[in-house]
Amino acid sequence: MTKFSLSLATALLLVGPPAGAEPVTIQNAYVNAVMVTADDTDGGCMASLSIDPATRLPGCGANWVTFSCSGELTTELRAYRMLDQAQLALANGKRVQVVITNEQQHNGYCFVSRIDVLR
Repeated sequence: MTKFSLSLATALLLVGPPAGAEPVTIQNAYVNAVMVTADDTDGGCMASLSIDPATRLPGCGANWVTFSCSGELTTELRAYRMLDQAQLALANGKRVQVVITNEQQHNGYCFVSRIDVLR
């Protein structure tokens, strides 16, 4: 390994991943509201949570998360299935667990990569 390659590898190890790059799990939240838009504003569909995502992950918008029903950050089918889970939780007063990341966003709202409806 050349000196340059060794220096570059060492620098990359010391720097590590960007801040906030790791997904964060929000546990035991309630879905307060869901929203679907006729256009792709904020990803086309969102959920408002009882636990503010902005308090758990810097860079996330307040209260709301996006499922990206526009298909930009996941497939439309997967996004609508996640929205279905949020609607199920809202209608039945169930808690959810969501995994969010601030690496993928729509207009500052963090993307949900997973949603679990809890008993």
